[in-house]
Amino acid sequence: MDESKIAVALVSLGCPKNEVDAETMLGYLEAAGCRIVEDIEAAEVVIVNTCAFIQPAVEEAIEALLDIAALKEEGTIKGIVCSGCLTQRYGKQLLDELPEVNVFLNPGAIERVAEAVRLAAEGRRGIISAPLTYLQTADAPRWRAGSEWLAYLKIAEGCNNRCTFCTVPSLRGRYRSRPADDIRREFDRLAGEGVKEICLVAQDTTRYGTDLSPATDLAALLRLLDDSDFDGWVRLLYLHPDSITEELIQTIAQSSSVIPYFDIPLQHVVPRILKRMGRRGGAEQYAALLASIRRAVPRAALRTTFIVGFPGETEADFEALLAFVEEARFDRLSAFSYWPEEGTAAARLPQRVPGEVANERLEALMQLQEQVSLEINRSYVGARLQVLIERQERDYNVSIGRSFRDAPEIDGEVKVEGMHPVGQFVSAVVTQAEVHDLQAKIIRH
Repeated sequence: MDESKIAVALVSLGCPKNEVDAETMLGYLEAAGCRIVEDIEAAEVVIVNTCAFIQPAVEEAIEALLDIAALKEEGTIKGIVCSGCLTQRYGKQLLDELPEVNVFLNPGAIERVAEAVRLAAEGRRGIISAPLTYLQTADAPRWRAGSEWLAYLKIAEGCNNRCTFCTVPSLRGRYRSRPADDIRREFDRLAGEGVKEICLVAQDTTRYGTDLSPATDLAALLRLLDDSDFDGWVRLLYLHPDSITEELIQTIAQSSSVIPYFDIPLQHVVPRILKRMGRRGGAEQYAALLASIRRAVPRAALRTTFIVGFPGETEADFEALLAFVEEARFDRLSAFSYWPEEGTAAARLPQRVPGEVANERLEALMQLQEQVSLEINRSYVGARLQVLIERQERDYNVSIGRSFRDAPEIDGEVKVEGMHPVGQFVSAVVTQAEVHDLQAKIIRH
C-alpha cells in the first residue's frame, strides 16, 4: 500500500518529551506523503504514542489503545500502531496481550513510522524495533501539533542516572546530547515560526553536554541561545539538583531570554531515603542550593517533585519532609505516592509503607503546599507580570494565560480581565490571589 493514500491520526500520552517524538513522527509521515488528520474517526490508521514510566501511565496507554480498538471493530479504522515506551517496556508480550493492535514501534525506530503505518493499514501485525540510539536533529521533519506560540525543544535523550524507582534508562537508553549548533538551528527555526515560549527538555537537562567531545554544559548552551534575536521565553524543565552549578545559576540570572523558573525534582530530603532512591543530597544541601538560587535571582520561581511512602520512610522522615517544604516555600510542588514499578531496584526493597499510610502522607503534604502556595500568590498582589495569553473565556470576559512562574499544563494560570489576543504577551497587574492561580488586569498607560 502507498503511504501517500493513508490518513493518519496520532494520540500522544505522557510528558512533553513524548510530544516532541509525536510531532517528529508526524513530520516523517507527512514527508512520506501520508495525510495527517486530527479527527480519529476520519483516520485509516491511528498511532497511540505511549508513556510507560509508571503503572498509571501503562494503564492509561492500554485504555487508550482499547478505546481505539473499539472504533476499529466498528470498521472506521483499518489499523492501530502503538509507539513509545509501552512497546519498549513490554515488547513481544504485547503481541499476545493486545491482539487488537497491529504494529508496535519502539522509541529507537521513530524514523520507520511510515513503514509501521503501511503495515497497519494492510492489516498486518508485528514489532518494529531498533537500538535506543535515535537522537532528534534539526533536520528531522516536525509537524507541530500543539499551540503555535509554544514549542518543546529536546536537547538530549536517555538517562545515565540510576534512581532505584525509575524505569527511564531501560526505556530510553543512555544519555546522549545533541550538538549545540544543531539545537541552535532548531531554536532559530522555532523562533522564526513565531513561537513565543520554547521549553528545553531532556530526561536530565542539567547533564547536557557532558557526553559530547569536547564536553560542554547547559550554561554554555544557554549563552549560545541567548545570543539571538528571540524576544520570547526560554524555559528549562527537569533540572537534576546534582548538576546545578553556580555558573548555571548566574547564567540564568544574567540571561535576557531564559526566565527564572527552576524545576528541580528533589524526590525527598532525608539522606537515608535518598540513598535508597539511588540519589545524593539531603535537606541541608538542598536548602543551600535554593538559597544560592534566590541570592542570584531573588524573584526565581521554584518547582519541585517529591515521592512519599518510599520503602523505609518513617513518620519522622515524613515530618522532616514537611518541615523542609514549609521552610523552603516552593512556588509549585507536585507529589506522588510511591508505586513499586516492575523491574526497578526499589520494587525489591523491604520496609514497604502501607498504601493507605502513603496516601495520607500525600494528602497532608499537598494541604501544606496549598497553604504555602496561597501565601506566595498573595505576595504577588499589586505586582506587574508579563502574561502569555493562551485562551479566551468570553462568557466571563476573561483571558487565561501564564506568567514566568507557570509551566504549560502543570502549574497555575493568570486570569486577565477582558479579551486579549491569544498567543501574545500582555503586561498585567495582579489584583487577587487564589491557591494556584492569579487574577489580574491590564496595565493602562
